[in-house]
Amino acid sequence: MREMSSSAWLRRGSSIVFDKHSLGPLITDGCLVSLREALSWMKSWPAQPPDDRQTVLVGGLETCLEVFSPEDAEAFLRNRIKPFVLEFQSRWDQRGLVFGFGTLEKSFEVTASQEEVLFLRRDRKRVRLSYSLWDGSATMNVTRLVRDDRQTGKRVTLGYYVPRIS
Repeated sequence: MREMSSSAWLRRGSSIVFDKHSLGPLITDGCLVSLREALSWMKSWPAQPPDDRQTVLVGGLETCLEVFSPEDAEAFLRNRIKPFVLEFQSRWDQRGLVFGFGTLEKSFEVTASQEEVLFLRRDRKRVRLSYSLWDGSATMNVTRLVRDDRQTGKRVTLGYYVPRIS
């Protein structure tokens, strides 16, 4: 899987981000909207993102993936979230869409053979995250977001990113 250390994900495409150091500034800058509010835009899309921000941070997706059965979670991603991402990128192509997760990196698994990202729920059941959210054709376009930790010098995974889905 490719890696990206730039901040392009803040300005374009869609991503799943779980790194608290990366999410913190977005939260304090007021970029956070609830999943419920974001999905309500499908009925009446705003002319501009909230406060005309470059990045829209959406909270609440992780909870849905935990509460629904894995099958229902994947259907929710395909039938509600993916259409939202498609609409977002068609209307606000020069904005970043970030789904914030409060979990740790170990809650995500990348399969070696297909480079698919799975979400590991607290009950240890898996949700096909990248396939359901970004569709099967986008699996080759999923990029691991990384940064270098200043204290340890190690590479830290922030999340996963796709520049555009079709």
